[in-house]
Amino acid sequence: MKVLRSLMLACVAALAAGDAFAQADLRAPLPQPLKIKQGMLNVPALSPLWLLPEEAAKYNIQIEMVMFQRFSDARTALVSGDLHLTAFGPQDISLALGQGAKSLVGVAGTGTGNDCLLVRKGEDVKDWKSIADKRIGIGAGSISWLKFAAGVQENGLQYNGLKIVNIVGGGANYTKALQSKEIDMAAVWQPFCAQAIVDGYGAYPTLDHNHTKTVGGLIAVLAVNRPFMEKNRDAVQRLVISYVDALELARKDMGRWARIYAEKAGLPENVAAEAIRTTQLDATLPLETIKRISKFLSDNGVITRDVSGEIGQHYDYEFLAKATGKSPEQLGLNQ
Repeated sequence: MKVLRSLMLACVAALAAGDAFAQADLRAPLPQPLKIKQGMLNVPALSPLWLLPEEAAKYNIQIEMVMFQRFSDARTALVSGDLHLTAFGPQDISLALGQGAKSLVGVAGTGTGNDCLLVRKGEDVKDWKSIADKRIGIGAGSISWLKFAAGVQENGLQYNGLKIVNIVGGGANYTKALQSKEIDMAAVWQPFCAQAIVDGYGAYPTLDHNHTKTVGGLIAVLAVNRPFMEKNRDAVQRLVISYVDALELARKDMGRWARIYAEKAGLPENVAAEAIRTTQLDATLPLETIKRISKFLSDNGVITRDVSGEIGQHYDYEFLAKATGKSPEQLGLNQ
């Protein structure tokens, strides 16, 4: 028995040592320097990505940041290969696939939160039934709109029967419309809710659209260009490790996170702090949720065909599993 126990302990030790060597190898710098282009937007939930170049530099990867105003523009650049890496909405790979583009691969999640409903200070919307007589500002196609539209459908309301006001452009147009009483509620995103809260004219309603079965609070996914990934798997692995480390740095020091976002977005620090307050950073990638989003988009005519059955081919859990030591199932494969 003692011999058997000794053999078992030796096997466990060998496996542990093997894992340690594997992790050390994953964190070794690339033998040759590599330059890549990363798409970036000044969204509070994505602001930890400003830490990514510093983390990636440890692995001999030099990142050039390319700024975008909209997720859709970053998506187009990643499809074409003008970018190698970017984060965008959890609907964006589905939208690209619906248009025939197969060059995007999701490799990590971002977390939950960021999207918000906003009403004028002193007013409230307590439940879904209460929105029937409200003028609601939305931007069709945004993840905040997707969460709102899913909530409408799941709660038995008719979207076409609501008083929808389509708002074009950035979030400031939503808050301006709310102030001028052109709308009663906005389905928008941070930092615009935070700006209205800090400036004293806005409030969060009781109703929160981040809890639907279809979408939940999902914010964004990190994606890479497929041809780049197939040619540079070692580099993508180190980028995902760097990304996980960047999220952890921001999560552990929200003050630093707020300061980074305030500086990059040109906002007062108190607005930046409010903008990130309800966001939970998490690299988990809930594939079943993304499939439901894909089905919702096709069912509602946003994309012309249902891609939910093939969307799983455009997400790769290998990099995230190696970066975290967790299984694909633990990382959201069946969520």
